[in-house]
Amino acid sequence: MIKLDRLPEPAILSSEGGKWLTALQSAIAKYGSYKLIPEQERESLVAHYRHRQIQAILSCSSHGKCAFCECHPAEGGYLQVEHFQPKSIYPDMTFEWSNLLPACGPCNISKSDHDTTKEPILNPYDTDPTGYFDFEGISVIAKTGANYTISKRTIEVFSLEGIRLWKPRAEILISLKGFAQAIEYALKDLEEADTQTKKTRRLRRLKEALMTIESLALPNAKFSAFCKSFLMKCDVYIEAKKVVSAM
Repeated sequence: MIKLDRLPEPAILSSEGGKWLTALQSAIAKYGSYKLIPEQERESLVAHYRHRQIQAILSCSSHGKCAFCECHPAEGGYLQVEHFQPKSIYPDMTFEWSNLLPACGPCNISKSDHDTTKEPILNPYDTDPTGYFDFEGISVIAKTGANYTISKRTIEVFSLEGIRLWKPRAEILISLKGFAQAIEYALKDLEEADTQTKKTRRLRRLKEALMTIESLALPNAKFSAFCKSFLMKCDVYIEAKKVVSAM
């Protein structure tokens, strides 16, 4: 999970959101509660939040990734619109722009109608997740300290720790280790260069190797938080960055 910046509210939501909410509130008043509205009627009343304009802007703000697990839903489905405060409990928030987030199907299903007001979890649009999570191998863990409870609950609510995400993290870890090894070889070659021409050429190769591994930690890369955590702990990467900055 990485920090996300919320983009301006979609025009369709600004112009039509009030009307959509009024219609929903009228139905709630008619039937007595949100959950008592007949399913088909309820679906027609709330479906507007899935408008393609809303989905497109949410997707853009999250770099096309799930806001929670950082997968690319397009690889196995599509990006869904998630209500941070569940609409079944807080129907007045159904069309509230600040309440909408992009999520993959598994994260959306796992969260279900978890009450984020009574049991807070992390919202990456509001809080930088950097100080909340860490990785051990392919496992995500809650960092100890003041944020431990909310971190642990977030992991549990979205099922961020389990085979669904172990496999893709493992595949990326193999790539990261391979690139780290390439950096190690490039460093050794640079140290052994005995002419300025060789040093220049080998320094360029080292920089290219660094750019390659760093690309996996860019915001638009899937599981970028996992990759960034690896780099922060990778001795050969840290050494290579020092060498490059000194030359």
